[in-house]
Amino acid sequence: MGKTLKILSRPQGNAEEYGRWSVNPYLGCRNGCLYCYLKSGPGAKTLGGNVATLKKGVVNDEHAFHLAMAEIIEHRDEIIRDGGLFMTFTSDPCAEETRILFVRIGADSIHKGIPVTLLTKSTNFCREWICLVRTPILTRLGRDIESEYYYEHLRSLAIGYTLTGHDELEPNACSNEQRIKDMAHVKDFEGGENVHLWASVEPVIDFPSSLDMIYQALNAGCQHFKIGLLTNNTRLVRKPFEFGEHKFDAYKVKDCLHFIEDVMRITDGKATVYWKQSVRDLLETIYTPAAVDDLLNYPHSVGKDWSMFNDK
Repeated sequence: MGKTLKILSRPQGNAEEYGRWSVNPYLGCRNGCLYCYLKSGPGAKTLGGNVATLKKGVVNDEHAFHLAMAEIIEHRDEIIRDGGLFMTFTSDPCAEETRILFVRIGADSIHKGIPVTLLTKSTNFCREWICLVRTPILTRLGRDIESEYYYEHLRSLAIGYTLTGHDELEPNACSNEQRIKDMAHVKDFEGGENVHLWASVEPVIDFPSSLDMIYQALNAGCQHFKIGLLTNNTRLVRKPFEFGEHKFDAYKVKDCLHFIEDVMRITDGKATVYWKQSVRDLLETIYTPAAVDDLLNYPHSVGKDWSMFNDK
């Protein structure tokens, strides 16, 4: 691997199911999600602040940009081989204080042939991503020069939204309804039809709310879902859970099975679905791993190595 990475990281465990390379110049997030994995454990004071701040040793956004691009160029072939860059596991890439840096890193990476996936709870950012990623082409017609756009680069951009259906657990984030509306607006921008739209339905707080989010996201044009249950340090939470005054029942296998059937029925022919390891962990409390494979064996159910960018 060579020298220690400063801006890039190699996720493990639950995070690796989203991406094998991530861009993390900031630590902390203003969304204030009560279930956030960065709020607990030994790294909480370092990673889980309520304000996004640059990592120690990074002077400013310009310094972060050059550090990030140097690392990205150095590991370009590996990153492409592993499915591209994920933005980010330690903040929200589209928040007001982080969005400019992330869109610069993302656009530059895409123009270097590297696919980029982002996941956010913010809205009203899509236009700047699409405008910076699509490439202007100047065409001389007689004496005039007209600007057209090359849209192929947008096929290397995947925009994702976290959808839980529980705004009360995400007090400083845009509402789930706003995120779904923003998803629908992506296709309205010139070239937006080339962008991959996806949703992270994780954590599932309760199955009916998550099913409703999936149904609404499908109507907004979502093409891919990653679905996972609440975990604690990557392990499935097996008992009732609570966040302050908000209390929720433990996951039941029978309810999960009904949920899986409903999700696969409504997404059939419209979107692909990846069931995260946490879902498998719950099912494996009753079924063997081989039986779980059979339960999740639908034509549009995809595995860990499948990619939105190449349908692998």
